[in-house]
Amino acid sequence: MMADLVRLSDEIGRFVVDLANLRKSRSSVQRLRDSRTISYLKSAGYLQPVGRTRCKLTDFGKISVLNELVKRRKPDGKLRIVIFDIPEEKKRSRDFFRQHLVNLGFIMEQKSVWYSKSPCEDLVELVTNYHNLNKYASLVIGRLVRY
Repeated sequence: MMADLVRLSDEIGRFVVDLANLRKSRSSVQRLRDSRTISYLKSAGYLQPVGRTRCKLTDFGKISVLNELVKRRKPDGKLRIVIFDIPEEKKRSRDFFRQHLVNLGFIMEQKSVWYSKSPCEDLVELVTNYHNLNKYASLVIGRLVRY
């Protein structure tokens, strides 16, 4: 269901899903199942109500569907490099951060140096803010030159 919501929504800045449109073309059994699922997603913190028939993905929801967000992005000829030095006290956050980099399509060059060819600056910022690792991680964007 979360993947369906992501497909129905726009780009990262406008994650608003019109629940009325989601429910129109479905049978009564599917609508009931969808309403239960949407209620669960709201109570679990994935969706936040906006108005009466609309919801938007929370930061927690966006983090949970990083794979779906990245699928729609195409390489633009630039290389994104994430460099980080996260202290041992934050080991758990560091491990989650690495897993999220994998979900974003990054490739490990070294344990603390990862790169990607897809435009994902906003998602990297979302992940670093979510884990409160802003002062430990840096994102470098440049052109790939082969010699």
